[in-house]
Amino acid sequence: MALPRSDRLFAPLPPGSQPASLAIARPRRTMSSMSSAVLLLTVVVAAAVTGTAQACNIPPDFWCDSYEIAQRCNVVAQCQAFKADRRPIKITLMYEALCPYCQRFITNQLGNLYNQFRHNVEIEMIPWGNSRLLRTGQISCNHGQKECDANRLMSCVIDVVKVKQAIPFIICFERALSSQPVDQAMHHCSTFIRNNYHEIKTCFQSERGVQLQRQAAHRTTTVRAHPIIEVPYIVINDYSPNLDGNNLNVSNLKDLIKKWISYKIGR
Repeated sequence: MALPRSDRLFAPLPPGSQPASLAIARPRRTMSSMSSAVLLLTVVVAAAVTGTAQACNIPPDFWCDSYEIAQRCNVVAQCQAFKADRRPIKITLMYEALCPYCQRFITNQLGNLYNQFRHNVEIEMIPWGNSRLLRTGQISCNHGQKECDANRLMSCVIDVVKVKQAIPFIICFERALSSQPVDQAMHHCSTFIRNNYHEIKTCFQSERGVQLQRQAAHRTTTVRAHPIIEVPYIVINDYSPNLDGNNLNVSNLKDLIKKWISYKIGR
């Protein structure tokens, strides 16, 4: 908003006349006048800030779509830093073995996502979910002991083999768990871990499997900025979105990854 201005303050004086104010001593700067000046400056700054906020009226999802929008929303440096970062986008799946929604995501979407974006994303899988570490040191799982065993086995698989080998096994294993116990489901999917079968089974049956589950618990409970309160939960570059953001990620992850990759490579 423009500040009021009186044209009389700037009107020319008649020739030969002297402004009356010259005959008056220069006024002392009182606390009242200083306070008025501070108030006036505050109003000007507030108006400028308000104008900037109103100029950025584009949803945050589009702030990096163009230089113009990034400039309007004061995120040019952030958008350029994201584009210049050539590291793969890290997608972390927080899940638990017998959660129906987790099983659906893993068996229906995970394989396609990995195959389509494996050169541009890094996939991390954390099989813990809503499990709990008890004071006794034991682990309690949301869907009983079978889930605890399945989570522990998948922790061992993820620890022993690379992701490209672990993902096909986990997809097969999650499908088999719906009708088979853990050991039979493991045997049913053993083709994917043939060369590491005995090492994985030793891990599963030893303290190593429990240690890996404790690490999964720590990883799940220390994500920021929002806590994991439901699964499946998608964490992007170690950032956990709010619940609404997570629901969006789970349902639209393929389209979101496409958008992020396209921005990075300048398409």
